[in-house]
Amino acid sequence: MNVRPIKWLRSLHAKLFLVTALVTSVLTVAVAFNITLHSRKELEAYSKKLTIDAARTVETDIFDRDPTFKDKRKLEELLERMAGEDRSIFQIDVFQRIDSTDTVNLLVSSGVEDEIQWTPDLGRFLSLKEPLAEPVDLTTGNKGWKVYLPIHNPKADRPPIGLIRAYCDLERWETVWNNNLQRTYRTLPYVILGEFILLWVILGIFVNDPLRNITQAMEQLEQGDVSARASVSHSDELGSIANRFNLMASQLQRASGERESFIEEIRGLNGNLQNRIDAALTDLQAKNAELESLVERNSLLREELSQQERLAVAGQLTATFAHEVGTPLNLVNSHLQLLQGQEDLTEKTRDRLGVIQSQIQRVGEIVRRLLDMTRRPQLKQEPVALNDLLDDLQQLWTPTLTAHRVDFHLDAPKNVMVSADRKQMEQLFINLVNNAVDAMPGGGHINLRVAPSGEGWNLELQDSGQGIAADVLPKVFKPMFTTKPEGKGTGLGLSICREIIRTHGGEIRIESEVGNGTTVIFSLPGLARAAA
Repeated sequence: MNVRPIKWLRSLHAKLFLVTALVTSVLTVAVAFNITLHSRKELEAYSKKLTIDAARTVETDIFDRDPTFKDKRKLEELLERMAGEDRSIFQIDVFQRIDSTDTVNLLVSSGVEDEIQWTPDLGRFLSLKEPLAEPVDLTTGNKGWKVYLPIHNPKADRPPIGLIRAYCDLERWETVWNNNLQRTYRTLPYVILGEFILLWVILGIFVNDPLRNITQAMEQLEQGDVSARASVSHSDELGSIANRFNLMASQLQRASGERESFIEEIRGLNGNLQNRIDAALTDLQAKNAELESLVERNSLLREELSQQERLAVAGQLTATFAHEVGTPLNLVNSHLQLLQGQEDLTEKTRDRLGVIQSQIQRVGEIVRRLLDMTRRPQLKQEPVALNDLLDDLQQLWTPTLTAHRVDFHLDAPKNVMVSADRKQMEQLFINLVNNAVDAMPGGGHINLRVAPSGEGWNLELQDSGQGIAADVLPKVFKPMFTTKPEGKGTGLGLSICREIIRTHGGEIRIESEVGNGTTVIFSLPGLARAAA
């Protein structure tokens, strides 16, 4: 039987078993103790009677054979047969009355006469009507009985002729009692254990098993099994409870059958209605999905239109700026060339005019680049060795990276070939690296990883900069949006990068967290798979 201690202690079986076991154990121990105690008393009474009987035997022998104490040797033989250290009767002393006084004299003893303790005043015991027995400590160190018995005169109405003193050693009786006690101690646990086992079996058969049967039937009924019945055949109270439960379960089963028939009827009535509701819901869900798709497309178109409008405005502003700046620059450059054509200029003046012309050309190059940024890039795809492209770009980056204490690390297979416009690729990587450097004013690391992805390549440019806030991250690709201070950015870099990637048939996204840097992930079309 599988018994869980805590659950069992709360059960009726446990309470009955523990209470009954406690009561039976206490009664068994009490009975054993009482029997042992009475056994000791009986042994003491028996040893006392044995001592008195021994004294009476000596008295009878003296009375029948030698009432005048003429043959002392026969009396000694009698005492030697009846008493000794190896017998229960330890010692017998016979005293003779002196004349008609109340004093006595030791006549004969079974012990050593020189060691016998006595005084003539023992004659006071001559007047005893019945034997006197009292417990004493023997010279052996053991407990014993000491009995005084007057030796009556064979002639009637005459005073006693002597006195008998008998000692009984209780050592043997103590040994017998101790053996019985030890035997009781050894047997008592087995008796109690047997009582426990018998009690456990009886309670299990007549209480626990019927209760468990009824409980299991109740649990089955609680779980929905209306056919559950308690199989208890006892004719006691538990049997009556089981019968009442079975009657209740039968009634519940009938009620459950009637309820099931009603439920089936209701289901049949609701079947058509449910089918109609499902069809209507399906149609409504389809229309909702179509409406959501239209709303989403409308939102995307609005976002795209807004970005195109921003780009158009930025292009117009940039074209106007380039035109307004470019015309004066051309005039200045023409006059500068006329000045350089004069022959009377000093060498120092010509050097200064050369510096001015180089700076004017630089400004003109900046204006042309600004115009190129606003124009829609014309895609000229060709095989581009990505490794060579990045090597050339690193030569351009090195001074800037060194000045800002930024390390650049490339992790890419050899001979990576992409199908791309080289100029646009240069613009893409320059914009991304410049953004990464701006995000690390105190220095840091830039890692560019290249890995194959399907028919193309997957690139991840990761920096250890300040990161981008979660509320700002969705806006970074919008034109004219920038988080840089005024004069540090135009807000067009990332939007142009996304346009370049999309033109090449790829996608770009940014993952970032404030304080943990930023990772730009984008894809490029490939031509051939490189060897690792």
